[in-house]
This record gives sequence, C-alpha cells and structure tokens, in this order.
Amino acid sequence: ESNTYPADRPGTPHLPGGSVPPAGQAQPVQVGGSTSPAFLGGDSKPSIGRPIGETRVVLLDRFGGRVPPGAPGELCIGGAGVVRGYLGRPELTAERFVVDAQGARIYRSGDRARWRGDGRLEFLGRIDEQVKVRGFRVEPGEVEARLLAHPRVRQVAVAAAGDRLAGYVVAEGVSGEELAAFAGEALPGYMVPSVWVWLAELPLTRHGKVDRGALPYPEMEAGGGSVAPRTDAEQLVAEVYGEVLGIAEVGALDDFFAVGGHSLLAARVIARIRSITGIDVPIRTMFDGATVAALAAAVEALLVEELEELSDEEAARLAGSVRSQP
Repeated sequence: ESNTYPADRPGTPHLPGGSVPPAGQAQPVQVGGSTSPAFLGGDSKPSIGRPIGETRVVLLDRFGGRVPPGAPGELCIGGAGVVRGYLGRPELTAERFVVDAQGARIYRSGDRARWRGDGRLEFLGRIDEQVKVRGFRVEPGEVEARLLAHPRVRQVAVAAAGDRLAGYVVAEGVSGEELAAFAGEALPGYMVPSVWVWLAELPLTRHGKVDRGALPYPEMEAGGGSVAPRTDAEQLVAEVYGEVLGIAEVGALDDFFAVGGHSLLAARVIARIRSITGIDVPIRTMFDGATVAALAAAVEALLVEELEELSDEEAARLAGSVRSQP
C-alpha cells in the first residue's frame, strides 16, 4: 500500500508546488509565532515548536508572573510580529495586548502551553476550558496530556461531571484503576479522574476538535463499594464517610468525592476523625487520596508517628480510640 496521501483525498494537506508529504513524515509548519515539525499522519502529538526570528514567547501565570520550565502557563507573544490590536474593538485590545513585567508589549493568546525538556512548546488547550472541581481549578489539557503519555491510550478528553472529574478514553488493554495510578504518578489527586467512560471514538466537531457538549454524562456509581473495609482504620474512615454523606454502606475502595463529597464536607471528615482519634490529618491528604483505604492508611501512618512519641499507657489508650467511637 502506498505511504502517500492521494492528491484528491478531501482535506489532504498539500505542500507548495502540489506535492503531498508521506504519511507520518514531519514537515516544518509555522503556527502563530513558532515553528514545529507537524506530523501529518499517525497519532503522535507534536509540539508547536520554538519562537521564530524576532519573536519572543513567555508563559505567564494568572498573576502575570513567569512560570518555571515544565509548568503550564498562558502563552504570550511579543516582538516584531505583534500587531497594534483588534480593529474597532478597544476593550478586547486592552484585555489581550498588555505590558509585561519587563515593560515590553505582549499579546495574551488565551492558549495554555508548557516548555518541554527539548526546548519546544507543548500546547495544552485553552484557558477558557478550565473547570472547577471540588474547589480546585483543573486544566483538562494538562490531565489529557498526562493520560496520552500512556502507551495504550489513543484518544482522551477530560471534563467536569458535577463535582467529579471524568476521563473519556479511547484505549485497549488498560483499566480505569491503571490509568488513575498512572496519572497520579505525575498529578495531584484532585486532577486524577475519579470516573471513566470508554468510547470507540471521541465525538468531534466539524472543525476536528473534541465536541465536549456531545460527551455522554458518566454513570455516577461508586467504583469500589463491593469491597468491605478490611482493617479497623478502614472501618473507622468508612463509618465517618457514611455519617458525613448520609450513606448506609461505604466500601474500602470508594472515593469520597466520587460518592457525593466535596471540599466543605471533606473538612467535616477531617474534624470528625480528629474528634475520634485525636489525630490531626492534613486536609490535603484527602485530595491526594480520598478512597477509604487511602485515608485509612494515612491515619494509620500518623497514628504510628504518635505512638512512637508516647508512653506505653498513652499508646494503648490512643490505639483503642481507633477501634471504637466515643
């Protein structure tokens, strides 16, 4: 089979002179203020390259400060290619064309990107695609970029589903638990999807972008309710979850946020555990791992630290508090 695109195929990218590049072959393309090899075939996700001559690119956080290498930020462009503004739209011009901390005029693109280790820019999505989940602002593009790094994932979209983060995946031979663990190696807990939807293909708009409005709403079912609490600490945490959420049965693998919890209720869980055990569990612990098993393990670890500093009599009293509520 030929490895070239037929010249009459609809949407085929043609190069100057009418030539057609071989499938999967990189060709230099100028995009905005950068150049990059653009892969015209396969599932590779190319970068958007480096700044072109006399163009300056900076990545800024929401306060206007520069982000460190590898961190996501808004892509802002300065230099000779920056125009004066939008014709007849002074308010939008004032919003998008600003002066940076060095006194230079830059254009705020509204795109999110990060510097890769090879010195190229990686596009992460639009800033206006941000979602708020459990009180945290989440950049779907950042989560998607991590999941796409998994060798078995072909396509992925991430969206908010109520107070949970949902991952829509086109993949084979991998489970949601494996993807969650993979994502958790590089992302904080609140950025790891707690519910997964498996699709044959992602819905696309006529422009080839993910049609987020056409993504199916996920089933809101707890993923681990069939596993009963296995330790005293898990039993304690499960009972606290049930008490705070008004749920009769909570399993060891149930995620607090996946079964109806949110940041305010998480604070109540922490307060309740403190009142029962006397142990101060940092609330951040719940956002790093909100399943009954994960929080129970954290409680046990903190308990061990407490025990190492107590007398035998004090240790016995504290250990007993984990097995029974007052």
